[in-house]
Amino acid sequence: MQDRMTPMERLVAVLMGQKPDRVPVNPFILGFAAKICNLPVGDLYADPRKSFKAQLLCAEMYGYDATPMYGYASFGAWEFGGKVGMPYEPGQSAPYVIKHPVESAEDVDKLEVPDPRKAGSIPIAMEVGKLCHENRMPAVFQCGEVLTTAAMVAEPARLLNWMVRKPDVVHKLNKKIAEFFIEVAEYFTSTFGADGCMAFTGGPVESNKLISSKQFGEFVFPYMKQVHSKVLGMGVHTVLEHPCSDQNANLPYYVQLRKDLGWNGKYIWVFGPETPLEKQIECFGEHDVIMGNVDPPSFQFKSFEEVLALCKDNIERGIKNPSGYILGVGCELPPLAPPINVYALMKAAREFGRFQ
Repeated sequence: MQDRMTPMERLVAVLMGQKPDRVPVNPFILGFAAKICNLPVGDLYADPRKSFKAQLLCAEMYGYDATPMYGYASFGAWEFGGKVGMPYEPGQSAPYVIKHPVESAEDVDKLEVPDPRKAGSIPIAMEVGKLCHENRMPAVFQCGEVLTTAAMVAEPARLLNWMVRKPDVVHKLNKKIAEFFIEVAEYFTSTFGADGCMAFTGGPVESNKLISSKQFGEFVFPYMKQVHSKVLGMGVHTVLEHPCSDQNANLPYYVQLRKDLGWNGKYIWVFGPETPLEKQIECFGEHDVIMGNVDPPSFQFKSFEEVLALCKDNIERGIKNPSGYILGVGCELPPLAPPINVYALMKAAREFGRFQ
């Protein structure tokens, strides 16, 4: 079936509370775009022009409704003075930490908030943002979550230990990271204008597989609220929020965040497949867009027919959200997924997700 709207028209319609021709599709593709364009995955993260082109060509090839962006889970180590490796070796799919800038509590005292214009990957993200802006697409900047970034700065096991034994040190580190995220947001919004930006935030360390909801309330929520409040106060209209992995016990805090901010813009919620769409609609359907959370490993290990059925089921459940729905993946699509399985998203959207 032929689409009647362009990807940008379709996304704008959903964000404005209107019905597009079909449900939009955002497969959360990064490393896969490099693979499909015969590009080393490392280049996707090291070379902004190659990154933009690969993501754009991949979207054009499949016809999905996502614009290029730059970000990765190990964000923070490089930006605060550590070292990361680019994924050029077999089996590597994203930048990884070689050296954490913080190895002791004393290091936290010495840690300085970096200038975002020179910090780690931010200059690369800015170049990708400029290319997006030149092509009338939103410039996406990464601004959270604070605890995942703190884990990349200090090393995950060390940070989790400090949360129990040295909570004051964690709070001290979190404050510096929150300040950095706010400065990154100011850098991007002053460069492109708030209307030309979209914020991306989220992380796996906040997952209840690693921390309790009580710890979320102490070490995550205050800083998340601080950063989001500042970003939204700058005039940003859309936040792509990705609570990664199992965060069901944290849902009351995300609901409270939405209530406390009293914001008239849109969150696009991308929970992991552990959080049912029905629960997301119950929590956020009055205001926000839900990005449907098909299980990521299925794209690599299941058959086309099985993935198509998962996408169809996701559409039938997510399309009920009154404030809009995007068919998507519950985290980054595996770079080694068979190309035909990505097509299952488009086929499902066109066959089962039409509004007109």
